[in-house]
Amino acid sequence: MLMALLLARFMWFDGALQESLEARGWGGVRRLESMTMIYVQSGVQRPSALARLIGVTRQSMHTALKELEEKNLIRLVPDPEDKRCKIVEFAPEGAPMREEAASILSGLEKRLEENLGAAALSELRSILNADWGEPGTKAARAKARAGER
Repeated sequence: MLMALLLARFMWFDGALQESLEARGWGGVRRLESMTMIYVQSGVQRPSALARLIGVTRQSMHTALKELEEKNLIRLVPDPEDKRCKIVEFAPEGAPMREEAASILSGLEKRLEENLGAAALSELRSILNADWGEPGTKAARAKARAGER
């Protein structure tokens, strides 16, 4: 099953990241926290969007963000577009760990290139970046039904 394969490969990356961070003295980051930091690095800043993308409740995301804040990895600041909300940004104190994590992930990608070959890795990137269409979500089904009428 393709989904199981994709999840296994995600676990390969995240497990290696966790193990490497632990070995370098940066232990104690849970999978939810590392996933959150990857999404924040890619530009997602709103806690509600992070929760939706990762597939956890807002309460779980709030807990993870508080833990990351206590570790001085992120900070929650007022949203300049909506003062009632907060957005996530990286804390300057967490820069050394983020740099270490980026180095680890870069090394893992190099390892993949050595194991799979440059062409296969390039093709994998292309496939993952391709437009896969709308997922079979409730919203997509409702949109499709509305178009049928």
